[in-house]
Amino acid sequence: IAQIGALTDEHFQRAQQLISAQDWAGAVTALDTIRKLDPGYKTAQVDGMYYFALRNQGYDLITKLGNLEGGIYYLTLAERFGPLDNSAIGLREGARAYITGASFWELDWEQAVFYFEQVGANWPSLWDGTMTASQRYFIALTSYGDELFTKQEYCAAYELYLTASGIGTLDGNSANNSAQAY
Repeated sequence: IAQIGALTDEHFQRAQQLISAQDWAGAVTALDTIRKLDPGYKTAQVDGMYYFALRNQGYDLITKLGNLEGGIYYLTLAERFGPLDNSAIGLREGARAYITGASFWELDWEQAVFYFEQVGANWPSLWDGTMTASQRYFIALTSYGDELFTKQEYCAAYELYLTASGIGTLDGNSANNSAQAY
């Protein structure tokens, strides 16, 4: 029993060091080891450390690596230990909206515009490892504009091109369609 206590203390110190070093994944692993060795060891402190490590791991996965699903998962795990702060809640909502918008990509441009308008307004640099929300919003606007132009819905297409031109430079086809729609 004394050996388990010493080992548990060692892993607790290791978890504290990993949290100080912002190695969130390593800290979670060390905390898991503590729980396996002694489920009742410094319960409140370990729970607090779990919350902090899981919350920050989720936040970093989303903001630094573009791993939206993984980040949502870790933020949801953190929520088991305490309520999330507004920043984490907002980021998780943005990541969910990004994923939903991406599910409509090249299938339903109107829906893609709807979701990326929201994500782009609040988290323009949110990305999934390929494109930022702002880039996706721009592409969705021009693609939906081109679709409406083809259907001869010129006024609606022009509005989309106008919004897109406030974000970036229209390509030749969209610029030409925009001028004709005007």
